[in-house]
Amino acid sequence: MIGNNGAATQLLGKMEERGCEPDIVTYNTVIDSHCKDTLVDEALNLFTENDGRGIAPDVVTYNSLIQGVCNIGQWKEATRLLNEMVSQNIFPDVVTFNVLVDALCKEGMVVEAKTVVEMMIQRGIEPDTITYSSLMDGYCLRGEMDEAKNVFDLMVSKGSMINVCSCNILINGYCKGKKIDKAYKIFKEMRHMKLVPDTVTYTTLIDGFCIVGRIQKAEKLFSQMQGCGQHPNIQTYAVLLDALCSNQQLSKAIELLKEMKDKKLELNIVIYSIIIEGLCKAGKMDSAIEVFSDKLLREMREKGCSPDGWTYNIIIRGLLNNNDASRAMRLIQEMVESGFSADASTVELIAGLLSEDIVDPALLPLLNKSL
Repeated sequence: MIGNNGAATQLLGKMEERGCEPDIVTYNTVIDSHCKDTLVDEALNLFTENDGRGIAPDVVTYNSLIQGVCNIGQWKEATRLLNEMVSQNIFPDVVTFNVLVDALCKEGMVVEAKTVVEMMIQRGIEPDTITYSSLMDGYCLRGEMDEAKNVFDLMVSKGSMINVCSCNILINGYCKGKKIDKAYKIFKEMRHMKLVPDTVTYTTLIDGFCIVGRIQKAEKLFSQMQGCGQHPNIQTYAVLLDALCSNQQLSKAIELLKEMKDKKLELNIVIYSIIIEGLCKAGKMDSAIEVFSDKLLREMREKGCSPDGWTYNIIIRGLLNNNDASRAMRLIQEMVESGFSADASTVELIAGLLSEDIVDPALLPLLNKSL
């Protein structure tokens, strides 16, 4: 949620006009709000103004600023602020270092992040669960799973540092690397660590099993999570729906869709598009068109979830693959009028069909408008 930073700044001005001098806590609140809304220049200006007013910054001030500049990738500015705070005898705390480690890891700069962790230890600041989890996530993002597991094992050796989020990070890394058995092993170890898997844990694992084609195991895990009292969210359903549709298990997908409606879950554009794509891939174009142009389209718009470019491209490709160029032309026209364009896969398909004289060259003007 974006804060009303303009109003906050005006309020600061009024406080000063009325002789009610804001203190560092007040300024820190406004600076932090600016940084969270990526208004870093405004935050830095306010920080400079404070110096002119004789209001000394503290570690909270610098932590907010360092977080802000890291969020927009200004590493030199982050280093400058870190050096500046040390020069003013304001010593970085675990929050300061965690901000740096997390930001560096998200940018794939794990070597630099590890150096920051070593600097923490040298300064007598003990890394915590957030520090190590960020480092582990950085290794996972780079696919360096052995390094990630080493960090996980280090956390285990230190006692009660592991939490559900830590496990989810490692499980997700293994799943993305299609090492599903290793991911499932961590899942089973959670019980021995007295950790209860949450919806994220189950959704990640279900996605992992789907990625490697083990749909039955994914379905079993889906049932297991509900039996354990964990409620699937829209993302969980989307993962399983996509797998079922991709494997032409449409009857199961429709049953799952009904289950979602029975549970009053708010269906989004992703869910609708998955169903349409499943019908298209199964060659059930009449059903896809009926769903898209009648019930589904109306329902989507009623829910404020109008079709997007992905939805249009999916069904246009389905129509073209089934040699229904006339319907495809009408939908391309509608897509263009709605402000969307043909994606690379659609363009490639149309170009191929044109070269084979399968589709009408009249498609070209419409296609050009969409690009």
